[in-house]
Amino acid sequence: MSVGVSEGGPPDIAVVGAIALDEIHSAAGDIDQLLGGSAVYASLSASLLASVAPVSVIGDDVDLARLAVLSDRGVQLDGIERAAGPNFRWGCRYSADGDVRETLYTHAGVYDTHPIVVAERIRSARMVLLTAGNPEQNQRAMSQMSGPELVALDTIEREVAEQTEAFRAELGLADIVSINTLEASHLIGWQGDPDDPALARSAWEEIRALGPSVFICKRGSRGVEIFREDERIAVSAAADVAVVDPTGAGDTFIAALLSGLVRGWTLVQATVWGCAAASTTIERFGADGIAAASVETVVARARSISVDGAAAPPIPLSGLSR
Repeated sequence: MSVGVSEGGPPDIAVVGAIALDEIHSAAGDIDQLLGGSAVYASLSASLLASVAPVSVIGDDVDLARLAVLSDRGVQLDGIERAAGPNFRWGCRYSADGDVRETLYTHAGVYDTHPIVVAERIRSARMVLLTAGNPEQNQRAMSQMSGPELVALDTIEREVAEQTEAFRAELGLADIVSINTLEASHLIGWQGDPDDPALARSAWEEIRALGPSVFICKRGSRGVEIFREDERIAVSAAADVAVVDPTGAGDTFIAALLSGLVRGWTLVQATVWGCAAASTTIERFGADGIAAASVETVVARARSISVDGAAAPPIPLSGLSR
């Protein structure tokens, strides 16, 4: 049963991913039963610039009133199915600087057992973001889509570490792949230091052979690297941000990037926007940061970001009224 009804045409972006209840331990404190999951962070992020619909399955133990944070931002809920059984639950602990995460448990619940069904209206979305962390659900969702113009793939560590070959097969679905250094290490069997600059380059050589045209390597507080053909571009993180909870920063980043591409921005401009949006997520526990973010906030953060050590290209401000 769908939890919402939406009218009108297809969304700009369909986000395939989990809606979770999270337990977080960080240097800033400990908190449980947070509304989280990749679909929540990504949908809130993309909604600043684009129309967006999450495609997900939630358990019957989730209070539907908690989804108001999405609908209040114009996120379309007709792609969320409710099934009998427990919801996706996840717990983690972060290092003092927030760059290293230890997953304590993952209980996928109905998200792994109930097949995803993409609502008819959503099947014609312009772009698709696959964040499921579940290759079968991603493949199932893509089989129902009607030729999107761009597909991006993000993931969680358990998918790459535990289902490496299935994840490699998924890469053929994607135009853009966004993973962090730890996930890249699992993908290519890297035995060296994950901070070695050669890791990202080696991962790109394997990824590009499988189909994607862009690889974005996420490096936490050090920003991201863009790989496209033989080009490498370094984009910094936003400056002077107090880290409370890094959860969801990667989902926020890639969804914001796609929303910039929806607007017709260049890949670099969209990446800068993604880094700026991610900085709002990490300032608060759960999705509260990106839920409270405004276009003006993200534009201001973008001004502190550098590209290859120089000032980032300006964000096109015309028409930014969401």
